[in-house]
Amino acid sequence: MSNSRATNRTTLAYAIAAFVALGAALYSALGVSIGRRDTAAVAYVNGAPILDAEYARARDAMQSGLVRARTAEDNARAMQILIDEELIVQEALRLELGRDDRLVRKNLIQALIRSVTSLNPAVDPEEDALRTFYEAETVLFSSPRLVTIDVVRADSESQSQGFVGALQGGASFEEARATFDLVRIPVASRAPLGKVSDYLGGSARDAVAKMAQGEITGPIATSSGELFLWLRKDEGGPLSFEQARNSVEIEWLRRRDEQALEKYVARLRRNARIKVLIDPETEQ
Repeated sequence: MSNSRATNRTTLAYAIAAFVALGAALYSALGVSIGRRDTAAVAYVNGAPILDAEYARARDAMQSGLVRARTAEDNARAMQILIDEELIVQEALRLELGRDDRLVRKNLIQALIRSVTSLNPAVDPEEDALRTFYEAETVLFSSPRLVTIDVVRADSESQSQGFVGALQGGASFEEARATFDLVRIPVASRAPLGKVSDYLGGSARDAVAKMAQGEITGPIATSSGELFLWLRKDEGGPLSFEQARNSVEIEWLRRRDEQALEKYVARLRRNARIKVLIDPETEQ
């Protein structure tokens, strides 16, 4: 008996997943809001109504992608799908799959999230609100920092001091290097800042992170000698509001929906009877 029940649960889980896929296609294709329901019923399944709005959407979905006109067979198929869907949902509830099956639970959660967020007014955010959000979260809208650096190594204190003196006397980075025969360390152009440590170590990377374009710094002590760095080109960093505007709007809308869901769940918590039997913070 238990094996039969387990088999039924597994079969239902896959069937429900198929119907959820159909529902997702309807939602995406037609822009349907889960929260809207027409009160007119076109059929009943064990007393549960199949609503006219659901039937209309199913018929439209049957027509999607077809060049021919919708037929009576298409209408009948749409109705049969809705009836089968209702039967499967009722059986899933009877078997309490919403409690026991992780696939069903996940789909229920996703459906409720779509329902809650769809209740937000479908209005575009004001430009001032987007700019304020951008200014508060500029770090989110930055491109990777890419650096082009020249690196040389002094193998003795005299080389290091001579190189510094030549720079102070007005010599270029390359002139000072050549004069005191410092070793040039190859580093790829436009290297991501985080990769600088792969070439030169963490201390050099940290130094580059604090440098401005055109700046020379050193000496930086390493196990193989003292390094001098010239930051020739610094790319990336924060994008302007105009460059990042689309991304700013997407993130603003995502956070708005997230806040709506948080408020909804908070209300559910306030109205629920919750009793926790363990202390999660002390569980190993």
